[in-house]
Amino acid sequence: MNKILIVDDDRSVQNSISAVICSKGYQSISAFDGEEAIRLFETEQPDTILLDINMPGMNGIEVLKYIKNIDADIPVIMITANYSISTAVETLTHGAYDFLTKPADINKLLITVKNSCANYEVIKQNKKLLIQQSKMAAMGEMIGAIAHQWRQPLNAINLIAQDLVSAFDYGELNREYLGNSVMDIVKQVTFMSNTIDDFRNFFKQDKEKILFKINSIIKEVIYLLYEQIVKSNISISLSCTYAGAVKLNTNCEKNEICTCSPELSAFGYPNEFKQAVLNILTNARDAIIDKQKNSLYLDDESPFINIVISSDNGRAIIKFIDNGGGIPKELIENIFASYVTSKKEGTGIGLYMSKVIIEKNMGGILSAVNFEKGAMFTIELDIAGSVV
Repeated sequence: MNKILIVDDDRSVQNSISAVICSKGYQSISAFDGEEAIRLFETEQPDTILLDINMPGMNGIEVLKYIKNIDADIPVIMITANYSISTAVETLTHGAYDFLTKPADINKLLITVKNSCANYEVIKQNKKLLIQQSKMAAMGEMIGAIAHQWRQPLNAINLIAQDLVSAFDYGELNREYLGNSVMDIVKQVTFMSNTIDDFRNFFKQDKEKILFKINSIIKEVIYLLYEQIVKSNISISLSCTYAGAVKLNTNCEKNEICTCSPELSAFGYPNEFKQAVLNILTNARDAIIDKQKNSLYLDDESPFINIVISSDNGRAIIKFIDNGGGIPKELIENIFASYVTSKKEGTGIGLYMSKVIIEKNMGGILSAVNFEKGAMFTIELDIAGSVV
């Protein structure tokens, strides 16, 4: 059953519209001023809003702007007794679905509500599809990362097995030799088991916002992709430049992941944040690999991905800088739009979902610019504190 939020300070208008709406199987929710409308919009999550323009206090256009800033897709049908072309244009400019005059024509009202609910349902289903596609793409990246991480321990176990056969043939195999070999195998298997745990945790659904360490989350994603990145002759580094940050390891210049204390923390969804970071890093990696294949690096150039964590005015600033050639000029303005990609086999949903995660789900900012010989993606999040 679709929910319809009716916002009008006139109780008689409320009652008449509500009666018509309910007679057609809709659920009616009533608000008598702008403030109550916003509260009910946030708590009830209606499928369509019927919004009067002229109300005491917060008027309909102000409510429209506020709601559209939160959910640009929610259909808002404006209703007014004082029709003017300028008012109609203004509301439609701010994202209103339609504009009706009082007293509303019942048939037109019902048709408009029916169409708006149907359109909104299509939009919601498309969003669900995008989210699912994004998760599948991220899962593919993770499976690739696990395959790379498992290759080394599997080779090590294979060598240990061959060594045991050789030791037996040459009469060197005793209990101590066997025990040491078994310990080495257990270490490799433990590493592989931990990799599976990382994979499971990565896709575990965050049910509520929690406090998490920004630095640690980024390092987790780097380690998952580390073998792939280094195998592609790409250097990757993570450093911290915010006030009070102390490096716990002195050498973090090339292929070293700098550990800083205290860490910056944020309030949000850590696994979704991992997915956003994964998308940004895999885009940088793929851009560099493409540039390598086309032999576009000069002799004195080395491919790199540098991640710098800083802070400014209570916000964590995370910059992902690469020298992979940058974003094509024709795509840069729409790089975060769905299905926009510069890759031949790309889906164009990774950066779109990253934008949704950072901005809509976590209240931050995600931006991208071309920087020197590559691109720079920047995530900004409110700092919830510093964690040692």
